[in-house]
Amino acid sequence: MPRDVHLHPDRLGAHAVTAAELSEELRALLHGGPTEARTPDEERVQAAVLRAVRELAALGAALAGAAAEHEAADRSVVQSFRQVLHGEP
Repeated sequence: MPRDVHLHPDRLGAHAVTAAELSEELRALLHGGPTEARTPDEERVQAAVLRAVRELAALGAALAGAAAEHEAADRSVVQSFRQVLHGEP
């Protein structure tokens, strides 16, 4: 990994929450909209927004997973150092 790339699990987690919230807000707006027939332009916009909802949800899940993996790796490193330095299990 390049030296200038650093993962910050707290930031990743915060971005994950933001992405999930945006996804849910957009989904609610879609379902709260008019129910009558839509024009082709409105259908295209709705389809694009629905894609964004899915992409934001996927991004949120990926960021949350990355944060969890980073935290698990940190715990593993700490445990390894303790074992080497202090003979702790």
